[in-house]
Amino acid sequence: MNEYSVLMRLLTRTGNPIGAGVDDMLDALGLPEDAGRHVLFQRLSELHRRIAPVGLVIRHNPVSHVFYLDTDTSSDLILKDSPLPDRLAATLLVVITLAYQEGDWVSIDRIRQFRRKARRSVLTDLRELSDMGYIELDSRGGKARPGNRVAFEIDYETFFRRLAETEPDS
Repeated sequence: MNEYSVLMRLLTRTGNPIGAGVDDMLDALGLPEDAGRHVLFQRLSELHRRIAPVGLVIRHNPVSHVFYLDTDTSSDLILKDSPLPDRLAATLLVVITLAYQEGDWVSIDRIRQFRRKARRSVLTDLRELSDMGYIELDSRGGKARPGNRVAFEIDYETFFRRLAETEPDS
C-alpha cells in the first residue's frame, strides 16, 4: 500500500470522529513526530491536489482535531438547504463564535446575553440543537460547545474569513 492509499484509508475512517489526527497519520506512515510533520503535510497537500478534479477535498475538523475527506460542495457557510430554523441557526452561531473566542465550553448565561432571549428560550434552542448533534451540553446543563456535526457542515475557515471581512453598519 503506498502513502496515498494509507492516507485515504485514514481520512475516510468511520467512527467518532470521522477521519484521523496528525499523530495517527504519522504513526501509519512511520514518520517521526517532529520532522515527519513537514513530510505529512506535503503528502496531504499533494493528495488534496490529486483528488480535487473528482470533487473531493481534505478538510480539518477543528472541534475534534482531525482531518477527513469530504465532497467539494462550494457552499457559502452552511448548506443552502439548512434544516435549521433561523432561531436555532442564530443560537448555533453564537455558540460557535463564543467557543472560538473563549475556548471549549461556553456558559449558557453568555449565550443568553448575546441572543437577548430569556434563559428558558435559550435552553429550549440548545436542547433542540443538542438533539440534532449540533452542540453538546455539559452534564449539569450550564455550558455548551459545538458538537461533532458542526465541523462537518460548516466551513470554519470561510466562515471566519467572511466574518472578519464584513464591516458593521455605521
